[in-house]
Amino acid sequence: MKLRTTLFCLLLGSGGAFAQKTVNQGGIEITTAPLHCDVPSEGYQADLIALTIVNTTDQVKIVQYSFELHYDGNCATCGHDEYFYTQTLKPKQTLTGVCLDRNHMGLTIFDHMPAHLTKTQLTDFNIQNVSVH
Repeated sequence: MKLRTTLFCLLLGSGGAFAQKTVNQGGIEITTAPLHCDVPSEGYQADLIALTIVNTTDQVKIVQYSFELHYDGNCATCGHDEYFYTQTLKPKQTLTGVCLDRNHMGLTIFDHMPAHLTKTQLTDFNIQNVSVH
C-alpha cells in the first residue's frame, strides 16, 4: 500500500511539474493550467496548457510574449519568431485559453495527444520576452 501511494504521488507530481507558471509584470498577471480538450464534433482530442492573462489595472494594457517550447527534450521553438504573441486587454479584463480558440492565438500551448495519435509530448515550456505597455 505504501509503495502504491508513493508511485501515485510520483506520477502525479511528474506529470504536471512544469504545467504551472506565473508571470507578474506591469499590472498583468499570466498564469497557466492544464486543459483537457475532447471535441468529438471537430474530431479533436488533446491536452493543452491554457494561459490566463489578467489586467489588474484600470488602464488598457498591451502585453507581448513568446514561448520556448520543449517537446521530448528538444526546443522546438528556439529561434522561431512565429511564437511571439500580442494581446490587448481592457481594464480589469481576463483572457483565458480554451479548446480550439481561433480568435486568440497564443492562449494555449499544445501538450500532447493520445498516444495512439502521436507520441510527441511537451516536456517543458517558458513564457519569455514579456513586455507590457
